[in-house]
Amino acid sequence: MPEKEIHTPPKKKKLSAQTIVSIVIICLLIIIPTAIYLWKQIEISNLKKLHIIEMSEMRTKVNTSITDNNKKNIETLTRVFAWAVRSEMLRNNMDQVNIYMTEMVKKADLNDISLIKPDGVVILSTNKKYEGNIYPNPVTNQLGSINEVTSQNDANGNIMCICPVMGLDNRLGTLVLTYTPKLFPFGEPEKE
Repeated sequence: MPEKEIHTPPKKKKLSAQTIVSIVIICLLIIIPTAIYLWKQIEISNLKKLHIIEMSEMRTKVNTSITDNNKKNIETLTRVFAWAVRSEMLRNNMDQVNIYMTEMVKKADLNDISLIKPDGVVILSTNKKYEGNIYPNPVTNQLGSINEVTSQNDANGNIMCICPVMGLDNRLGTLVLTYTPKLFPFGEPEKE
């Protein structure tokens, strides 16, 4: 009789300790660099956010400083310009005042200049539609009470510099210069 072959299931090979150690080392070589990469990406993202915040704060400080300097400079310019206008008004030389105003707007990069009577009517202006009319700005009501050079921002963000033009014993008028300040144009934050 033929001998029956007994099939014994093959024995499962157990992983040797060396194989287990090798698998663990390979897994660690994959997991550790991936974890470090992800950790550093999170740090980079946080640094970018911090940089954007710091740049925004710096931009605000610089532009505030520029605006303050612009106001001081425009006030000085207005004061000196008012002296020239005063001397020509006392000589009743309004054509020369008009030339001064036109040239000042061209050379000093101003928006417009208006010379206003104490009652609020514009005598001369580089914007000719203002002449002969009440000055079209809410500040018109305050012009009579302003006795020194002042500057303020108007509704459009322009700097408006106001200076009285005084005669020997009376107020000849008020100069109003408007100027759009140029802000520091450093890069805007990058969008991600």
